[in-house]
Amino acid sequence: MVHKVKNYFHHHLARPLYSLIRPLQPIFNLKKRTFFDKFKVRTKDGVEFWLYNNAFFWETEMFWVGFENFNYEGKTRELWCELSKKSNIILDIGANSGWFSVMAKAYNPAATVHAFEPQPNIFKVLKKNSEINSFDIHCHQLALSNQKGEFPFYNTGANTFTSENTNHGSLNKEWRPEKQKSIMVQVDKLDNVIDSLKIPKVDLVKIDVETLEAEVLEGYMRCLQAHMPTILLEIQNEIVGGRILELLEGTGFRYFLIDEENGIEQVQNLGLKLESKNRNYLLIATEKLNMVEFFLK
Repeated sequence: MVHKVKNYFHHHLARPLYSLIRPLQPIFNLKKRTFFDKFKVRTKDGVEFWLYNNAFFWETEMFWVGFENFNYEGKTRELWCELSKKSNIILDIGANSGWFSVMAKAYNPAATVHAFEPQPNIFKVLKKNSEINSFDIHCHQLALSNQKGEFPFYNTGANTFTSENTNHGSLNKEWRPEKQKSIMVQVDKLDNVIDSLKIPKVDLVKIDVETLEAEVLEGYMRCLQAHMPTILLEIQNEIVGGRILELLEGTGFRYFLIDEENGIEQVQNLGLKLESKNRNYLLIATEKLNMVEFFLK
């Protein structure tokens, strides 16, 4: 009986109650309690959308402090939203619960958005985020890499494939090996997916796959030169960055480090600066630089 009451509270009553007391949180340093429910997000541009919180850490944080005060990839989110307004076909690779996919549709309802997330429990939330906004995001329970087949997908923690969202999921067994568990997931090359779904020219891509960003690009090389999309991606270290530079040599991309507080800064190397909050990069064709001039430091 107690369990049923708690479950009902967390799914139906918690979010409305916490919304009432939320303004008091910074004053009295109230604990940021979590819940299972949707909550509305409003950006500084006046754009509104819903996100579903499955009692995940980052969604809980965003609910309590607000979208604009949420201290996570602030400049990357701002840049993504601006670029989404100018893009027709958008790919969110390693979509997790779908913030970036939802932001893309909220800022550009006419865009076609494809979101790729292999982890089943996280994929369910991704689909839910599309549904609660009445968006037509194309959600694919699939990992992208440089090969096709069924492969182990690794994550950390006892409940990582049931109730938790660690943001650590990867096809790379060597990535965060502590308390590691795995499941089998479907994997394909982006080139194959583009062919099978008959996706025309891609304009904007986000890649966040926990150290295997180069493998995703390797599986896209046949179409990449024709598309020349603007790419936002995470680079965890110099090794990953070096592989990406090798793959893209001679393609005409310019490289920018995204400083999450100050804007973008052109760089020649990728993955050299290892500050935890500045691991995202912008890759953009020279002829498209006017699209991001506003963000230059």
